[in-house]
Amino acid sequence: MAFNSNDLTITSLETITGIGLSGDVAGQVLFVLDELQNATIGQTQDEEEITGKQGRRLATLKRNKAVTVSGTNGLVSGGLMAIQTGGEFEAKESTEVGVTEYLAVSGNAATTTNKAVGTAGNEIGFVYVRDTDNTIKATLEQAATAAEGKFAYDPATKKITFAEGAIEDGSTIVVFYKRNVAGTVLENYSDQYSGKCALYIDAFAEDKCANTYRIQFYIPKADFNGEFEIEMGDSQAVHAFEAQSLSGACGVGTTGDVLWVYTVFDSDAADAA
Repeated sequence: MAFNSNDLTITSLETITGIGLSGDVAGQVLFVLDELQNATIGQTQDEEEITGKQGRRLATLKRNKAVTVSGTNGLVSGGLMAIQTGGEFEAKESTEVGVTEYLAVSGNAATTTNKAVGTAGNEIGFVYVRDTDNTIKATLEQAATAAEGKFAYDPATKKITFAEGAIEDGSTIVVFYKRNVAGTVLENYSDQYSGKCALYIDAFAEDKCANTYRIQFYIPKADFNGEFEIEMGDSQAVHAFEAQSLSGACGVGTTGDVLWVYTVFDSDAADAA
């Protein structure tokens, strides 16, 4: 099926794939956004009027063409977040995370779900006793042994103990502590900034005769904006992004000044020689 129309309707936005440009990640897939809610490719250029006698417009001077890619993904992408922050994910056998727990007191004791870590004798620090209206009615401080206004904690058994009769059975306490877990960590340092990669934007399209085509925008050098939002709350979390195409990419397109390459091909196209 030969392509014979310049007019297409994009029927489905498929994926945006980021490919590393240099160093250890050159040629590697950095992220794939496959739950795209929307994406926009915007182009701008500056125009300056050249005027003659009595302000007559003689011509325009065109320059500073720019291309911006933006959109939102329906899933939070770790690879996208890494390039937006300029950081790298690291697999750690042990890393600290914070835990907030609501525990019931029984027999002058309560037990944390996880082992609290920290300075010996100060793994938890404070226990907050909740009143029936959910306000805090008392704050207890960790000590070596339970006493008035004090509690003790044993990391080996994960048990919090209180002085005899200090807290009624069935009372709820709030604790915050840190625990060690194995996890993958991305650290967003203040002196590291957003990075660059190549982008492939893939979509399906139809012409006026209902013929199906694939469309691909290839952006050889996309500079990601370090300003982004990850919306969270009652509704679905979405991951926003924005990148600007830069000229000067090495070894791509007809020249190093190409901002993007737009390719239309049959949806069932065979490999070309």
